Amino acid sequence: MIKKKKNFYAVIMAGGTGTRLWPLSRKQKPKQFQSFTSNKTMIQETYARVAKVVPKDNIFISTTDAYIDLALQQLPQLKKEQLILEPMPRGTAPAIALVAKYISKINPDAIVATVASDHVIKNVEEFCDSLFAALCAAEKNVKKLVIVGINPTCPDTGLGYIKMGKELDNVCGKKVFLADAFVEKPDKKTAEKYLAKWEYLWNAGYFIFSATDFLEIVKKFTPKTSEVLNEIEKEWNKKTINKKKIEKLYISLENEPIDTAIAEKLDKNDRLVVPSEMQWSDVGNWGSLFDFLNGDAKTSIVVRGKHIDVGSKDCFIHAENKLVATLGLKDIVIIESEDAILVADKNSSGEVKKIIEKLKEGGQNYL
Repeated sequence: MIKKKKNFYAVIMAGGTGTRLWPLSRKQKPKQFQSFTSNKTMIQETYARVAKVVPKDNIFISTTDAYIDLALQQLPQLKKEQLILEPMPRGTAPAIALVAKYISKINPDAIVATVASDHVIKNVEEFCDSLFAALCAAEKNVKKLVIVGINPTCPDTGLGYIKMGKELDNVCGKKVFLADAFVEKPDKKTAEKYLAKWEYLWNAGYFIFSATDFLEIVKKFTPKTSEVLNEIEKEWNKKTINKKKIEKLYISLENEPIDTAIAEKLDKNDRLVVPSEMQWSDVGNWGSLFDFLNGDAKTSIVVRGKHIDVGSKDCFIHAENKLVATLGLKDIVIIESEDAILVADKNSSGEVKKIIEKLKEGGQNYL
């Protein structure tokens, strides 16, 4: 049983407008607010996981104005003050820096874990143990950035990898290593080599840090972000907040991920990684969701909704309203929504972005 600490915080990053799970995931209701693996939506599942690790009053959601109503509707236990509003999407580097600024104002001693809102995890206990250990490691090493890495189970070329260095410590039952290097989306041959070596982990995108000390890191590597955040803080302190001014300040920032803007620039002695045995997926496309749900069972068809079949195998069927009937199919994804149906080769489902591009070109209202 995890003994929650008052200075431990979790921020669920939920501002993305991801369309990789189109036609269900749309700008108006992206995948974090959809349900794929249970009756709960992905953000509700994420909240339930982190609530096992940190006090509920210390759980915040980082999102945009567009998703305020959805967030509060799906997580009614939250107060509006627990929403950290990103003025507009500018990548994870500015977003996480904004999180650090917001939480540090509430508690200068805060240790913060930022976690994605749209991941699925089978072994929740392992997630909790790993996240708690990472928070403890960050509490013990306030000047360092801590990352949770996942032991890979296949040579995935769509994920980033972390190379572990020297073992540094053992915290809360988990080993802590130096993070020697980051590799972004290697080719198949390289990914197969990584899978065969113990020191390579998938980068899950969970970053853990002391809020106050992380702001010093931001100042060192992205000084403009630091200056802009200081100006935004001045607006926060006013009786009447000028939202347009905050937007203008924020849009001036470079749109970049935290990995390249900060994590990769840190000295390797200033970044730590906690390896985890999480059974995890970032649900990058319908094919990866099939693989995750299929798991070790190796069933022929994964189904949600009304479906009948004769002679099909290795298919993923998601029916929202209608009965879907299949006959003699193999490796096919069929996703039925209220106004659109996707039929795709399961192994090509990662190319849904090309459909999105065609919809944008035609000005079609299905996004």
